[in-house]
Amino acid sequence: MKVLLSLLYGAGAALIAILLHQSVPPLGVIAGLTFSYGAIWLIGRRFNSRWFKSLGAAAWIAVVLRGATFGEGQELMVQGDGVGSALLLLGTLTVLAAVAARN
Repeated sequence: MKVLLSLLYGAGAALIAILLHQSVPPLGVIAGLTFSYGAIWLIGRRFNSRWFKSLGAAAWIAVVLRGATFGEGQELMVQGDGVGSALLLLGTLTVLAAVAARN
């Protein structure tokens, strides 16, 4: 159950970050990154294990990478502009920093 919740929290944080990153360009990315860091950090606080934070981070990265690839209708959720690139690069670094942070 903890594994499933960790994956769902990570995927949910990624979905919120994807939806926020294009709104009000610099602030949307900052809000998405802050929320993502907090969500992964809270997984560690709730389950008291870095392994569960790693699962949440893996789910976050998987959802964001899926949003950055073309879908069936050739649509993109994370575009290849500066804001989308910032979410991909800084988001991955932020989530990995959250995994490395102490509980």
